[in-house]
Amino acid sequence: MKSAIYVAYHLSGDNVNVVNIKKRPAFYPDARIPKQYRAHLSDYVHNKFHADRGHLAPDASFDYNQDALHSVYVLSNIIPQYFKINRRAWLKAERYARLMAVKLGQVSVVNGVVYSDNPDTPRLKGSIAYPVGYWKMIYNNKAGFNRCFYYKNDGNLDWSHDKLKKHLFDCARIK
Repeated sequence: MKSAIYVAYHLSGDNVNVVNIKKRPAFYPDARIPKQYRAHLSDYVHNKFHADRGHLAPDASFDYNQDALHSVYVLSNIIPQYFKINRRAWLKAERYARLMAVKLGQVSVVNGVVYSDNPDTPRLKGSIAYPVGYWKMIYNNKAGFNRCFYYKNDGNLDWSHDKLKKHLFDCARIK
């Protein structure tokens, strides 16, 4: 698929919104991945899906120091996200995770990507698979808290009327 399937991380409420580094690093290929499976920045340029480079582990959750921020700009942390979802709807779930980290002291987050079982799944340049959707699980077992959100990766979302609660779904459905 040339993209991640899952990304997991912990958010400490102490790190959220502490520094907020404005200057963002450049995206870079993941040298730990064999070349034939590695994504490149050029794979995302002028793509037919109008897909953004969407972070699975978001930059705003890691902008408390330069090393942490740099780590989320590796292309193995990036998936093709329909631009309206990436820039509007998915941001709400990312903000909610940070809010809950502050409120609860810390949360764990797992973001997953759903790909089609069809071998002819649409692809970007460089053979990067275009996901059909993605989900976010935010939890703190000690506090008895968990929330899950699901987003279809298409242009049918009316983001001007979109609400975070429209994307809530039962965490037990995650496989």
